[in-house]
Amino acid sequence: MKTSTFSTLKKPFLLRRLLALTCAFLSVMILFAACSDDDEPCPAQHPQVAVCLKNQTNSWRTALSYYATNQLESKGLTYATYVAKDKTQQANQIRMALEAGCQILVVVPEGIGKEALDFAFSAGIPVIMFEDGVTDGYTALVQGDNAAAGKNAAGYIASKGAVHVVAFKITQDPASSDARVGAFTEELKSKSPSTRLTTQTLSLYTSADGKEAAARILAGDPSVDAFYAQDDEVASGVIEAISESGRTDIKVVVGCGGSQAFLSLILSTTVTDVATTLYSPSMITKCVDLADDLLKGKAIEEKQIVMPATVVNKGNAGEYQDSNSPY
Repeated sequence: MKTSTFSTLKKPFLLRRLLALTCAFLSVMILFAACSDDDEPCPAQHPQVAVCLKNQTNSWRTALSYYATNQLESKGLTYATYVAKDKTQQANQIRMALEAGCQILVVVPEGIGKEALDFAFSAGIPVIMFEDGVTDGYTALVQGDNAAAGKNAAGYIASKGAVHVVAFKITQDPASSDARVGAFTEELKSKSPSTRLTTQTLSLYTSADGKEAAARILAGDPSVDAFYAQDDEVASGVIEAISESGRTDIKVVVGCGGSQAFLSLILSTTVTDVATTLYSPSMITKCVDLADDLLKGKAIEEKQIVMPATVVNKGNAGEYQDSNSPY
């Protein structure tokens, strides 16, 4: 009887146990299937925050994931991350995130339009945009400040007593370039009316383009004594050209971004004074902070938040170094 009783009870128990394990397995498989389509796996089935990123075509974009993830984990939030190769995929990822039960969306838009976000808006899901607002309806927008980057760079260069400054315009991203150089020009005229300003146009935000243009300028115009490269990669090429030229009269080179490689260059370069203005991917941590506030029931007071373009030189570069950052 004892054995018979045990057998009678054990079989339903094992069946229930097996059924539970099977359901759990299927749930996990469904979760990861929902987050496939060339996306990173979702760490949570019902994420509090979903972060939808652009295609990681450069170190700046790759670092967005690094900074966002670190901030999410430091706050103990469950999250899902997605990386889109185009606007169609990002629209699908936004839908997937909402279907997974996310409570807040952080979106770095990859060309998407209003229709991609309408589902979130109509469901009352807060949307925090980064860089580009795309359309009305978002809860908050966090942006860098290209105009302030140019203005602050001009103030720094003027303080070094530059006589003839070359500013690079870059056609790869005309909107950012025009905003930076336009504000730079206006502020330099205000701060140092006697300083001569020449603009040169480059095609790409690359070290090679910066080096080639600067080498030509340094060889052909002895009056040039400062460069506004308006990008860290371009600025690194300018510094290399200065070093190879043998000229010791260049007063300052200013970039923009705040990359880890350039911060190291700021601290190590001896051929001239080097600085940058911050336009860092770490700005996305502000989006995570806002998401955390919303989850805690706090109201967002500012709908549009512009991050400061702080000047970084030898005096404060160490404060912004992070050996683990991709940018």
